[in-house]
Amino acid sequence: MRNSLANSIIQKAKVDPNLFLIVGDAGLGLFDTFQVDFKEQYLNAGINEACSVGMAAGLALSGKKVIYYNIAPFSLMRPYEQVRNDICYQELPVIVVGIGSGLTYAPAGVTHYAVEDIAIALTIPNLQIFSPCDANETVACFEYAYSSNKPSYIRIPKNGDPIYNKSVDDITKLQEIKMGESKIAFVTHSNLITEVMNAADHFDASVYTMPFINSKFNYDDVLGKYQYVFVIEEAFEYGSLGSYIREHSKINANKIGIKNHFIHKIGNQQFLRKLLKIDSCGIIERVKDSM
Repeated sequence: MRNSLANSIIQKAKVDPNLFLIVGDAGLGLFDTFQVDFKEQYLNAGINEACSVGMAAGLALSGKKVIYYNIAPFSLMRPYEQVRNDICYQELPVIVVGIGSGLTYAPAGVTHYAVEDIAIALTIPNLQIFSPCDANETVACFEYAYSSNKPSYIRIPKNGDPIYNKSVDDITKLQEIKMGESKIAFVTHSNLITEVMNAADHFDASVYTMPFINSKFNYDDVLGKYQYVFVIEEAFEYGSLGSYIREHSKINANKIGIKNHFIHKIGNQQFLRKLLKIDSCGIIERVKDSM
C-alpha cells in the first residue's frame, strides 16, 4: 500500500509542478527517485513535525498542493494544533499521510500506535479522513483527496496486503467486498480486512469497507436491511468509524474494536490483535457474545 501511494505521488508530480512533498525523515527508500527527478518539489524536514505542518500550510498559501508524509502518530497527533489551525481552519489543499495505521508498528510500543487517530481527526472541522483497505482503495483515496483541494488525512499500513476491492467505484460510498446469505453485515477499514473476511466466513456475513471515514454517505440505504451490523476496527471503539455511523444514521451498529485504554504489552501486530480480540477468532467470539 505504501508503494502504491508513493507511485501515485510520483505520477502526479510528473504532470503537476505545483505538487510539493514534505517528509518527516520517513519513507526515504520510497522516494529516492522522487528526490532526484523532482528535487525542487521535495523537502525532508526531519523530526520537526509542527514546523513541517506549518511549512506545508505556507506552501499551500503560495499555490502549492502539499503532501506531508510521516508515521501516523507523528503526522497527525504530534502536530495536532498546526493541522487544526494552519491547515484545516484555512481549508488549505494539504494531504497529511499517516503511515502505520492501527497496530502496524506494534513492536515499537504505544508511542507508535495509531489507534486513536481517527477519533482525533474527526474532531477537526474541514478534514477529510481516509482509511483504505488495500492498494486499489489507497490510490482511489489519494486521487480523490488530491483533486478535492481540501485538507485530508490518509492513514495506511506499511505492508503490502492482498487486493480485496477489485473495482473501486465511488469512495464516498460503502464498498461491497463480499455478499453473504445471512442477515449479518461487517463494516471495516484499513488492513484489519483480512481478519474480518476470515470471521465473516463463519457467519456467512456480508463485508463492506468504508475508505472515506467521514463521508456524508447514507448508511441506512445499504445497512438498513441487515438484522445485525458490526463495525470492526483496529482502532479505539470510542470515536472511530463505528461511532460515526451510529451518530449519522439510524443503524444501531455494534462496535468491535480496541477498548479505550493503553496497551502495555509488546509484541507483533498479530500478537496484539489476538490479545485485544480483534483477530478472526476474537471477532467471532465477540460477535457471538453480541447476538
